[in-house]
Amino acid sequence: MRYVFAVIFMVLGVVLGGFGILQKTVLAPSDTITATADLDSPGPLVVVDPGMLNLYPGPARLTVEGTGDVTIAQASKENVDAWVGDTAHTEITGLTSESALKAEKSDGKDSAPNPAAADLWTSVQTGAAPQTLDWDQDAGRTAFLIGTDGKSDAAQQVSISWQKDAATPWAVPLMVAGGIAFLIGLVLLFMGIRRGRRERRRRTARQERRRKLAETGAAFAVVPALALAGCGAQSQELPEPSPADKPSTATAVIDDGQAERILHSASEAVAQADSNLSSKTLETRASGPFGALRKKAYAVKKKAKDVDLPPALAADSITLNYTSATDAWPRVTTLVAEDSDSGQTQLIVLKQDTARSDYKVWSQSVLLSGSQIPEVNDARQGSTLLGADASGLAKTPQDTVSAYAKALAVGSKSGGEFGDDDYAKQVKKSLEDQKKALAEGNATIDAKYTPGKNVVAQQTADGGAVVVGSMTSTRTISPESTGGRSGTLSVPKPQSELVKETSTSKKLKTDYAEIVAFVVPKKGGGKPQLIGVTEAMTGAELT
Repeated sequence: MRYVFAVIFMVLGVVLGGFGILQKTVLAPSDTITATADLDSPGPLVVVDPGMLNLYPGPARLTVEGTGDVTIAQASKENVDAWVGDTAHTEITGLTSESALKAEKSDGKDSAPNPAAADLWTSVQTGAAPQTLDWDQDAGRTAFLIGTDGKSDAAQQVSISWQKDAATPWAVPLMVAGGIAFLIGLVLLFMGIRRGRRERRRRTARQERRRKLAETGAAFAVVPALALAGCGAQSQELPEPSPADKPSTATAVIDDGQAERILHSASEAVAQADSNLSSKTLETRASGPFGALRKKAYAVKKKAKDVDLPPALAADSITLNYTSATDAWPRVTTLVAEDSDSGQTQLIVLKQDTARSDYKVWSQSVLLSGSQIPEVNDARQGSTLLGADASGLAKTPQDTVSAYAKALAVGSKSGGEFGDDDYAKQVKKSLEDQKKALAEGNATIDAKYTPGKNVVAQQTADGGAVVVGSMTSTRTISPESTGGRSGTLSVPKPQSELVKETSTSKKLKTDYAEIVAFVVPKKGGGKPQLIGVTEAMTGAELT
């Protein structure tokens, strides 16, 4: 009987120890879970829903197989859906099994713009297939858009791999228990041998031992089965994506990374347009008062080579991302950026008309020395975008621009509505000096300022607003007129290069455009204050 138990313990030890070793080797679980979707005609776009890369704990990797260059872009689900619009696409929404992704196709238009350079993405990468993206962040509302050139199929295969805990906690205990059981078997076998030598009825004992060993054969077969059954995988429900809830309020338009990328791209386009005096190039990244002013400045520069263009777009560093919070389009964000070459600090307004549009520079104002912007909401929260007639301010945004235009006009009595600023003083002194100089020849000068129709206003943390608008102005110099006869004016440069005359008996009109930025306090909080301005000559004519 002792031989039987010895053999049982030895076999048990081998089985337990061997199974422990197998768990560390052949039976060791994979350290990743991979689910794949083979795509047949997925359309030009593939969307991976929020939470898909967070189905299992630990880092994940998104892998895209396709042809040519593949783009993987990130943005909120709401922004991705807005960019996709009515384009045919395939959406990865969950799992059909642990190794298969659920892909749902939606019909629509068979093409879209190339997503690689879209401004809407918080992050984007493009390169030859296959492309991979590693993810170890919270799900949030982040969705992933996959595409190529916007016309070809977005991908041939999409897979997501999740790292998992591949620990084998039973391996070492099984190996230790197996070793102990094997040693007990050896001890029992040794004791049985010693005792067997003393037994007289050796043949009977030997037969008995053989019979017992035969009876335990079934037990030997059961042991590994039990061990395997006890350690086998158990079926479990498939995880489902659990992203953050859709925000109940409007979210910030762009983050700091987007702001840098967009401003850098806009700065390059504007610099190229300035170099070639190309309105067509300018249009790719310019709109509103900025685009209008610069196009006219190009026309002047082509005729008058010595005229300076408006300042280059500052893009060396962003000191403030004063973005708005909205879920609709058009969208607006305001940046305060510095230019190391000129030493200027500029307030730049960017505007995006649709989800697929590039942000374009709507305005550029060089901040005046000593100007201060009140505290604004964090860029992750965004600031409220105000209408042109917004109440609760010292002046509505539109009235602010209109009143300032009036204040700059010659002989205006409304200057007391605004705080003192160097630009207004400069304009006043310039007009007075010209008036005195022209009086010697009995010539006169008249200045007219006209406010633009569009303004951008964003609320500050103290309830006030930063308001940006535009004006056009005309200075008209009239020669002496007596008895139906007119005197003669000397036409200075650069106007003489524009009108092709160095003297004239006609009136000389010089046109300018201005972009102005203000801090407007809340009602009862003080006067509006000009903080920035950009001015450029836009034309001249004889009338």
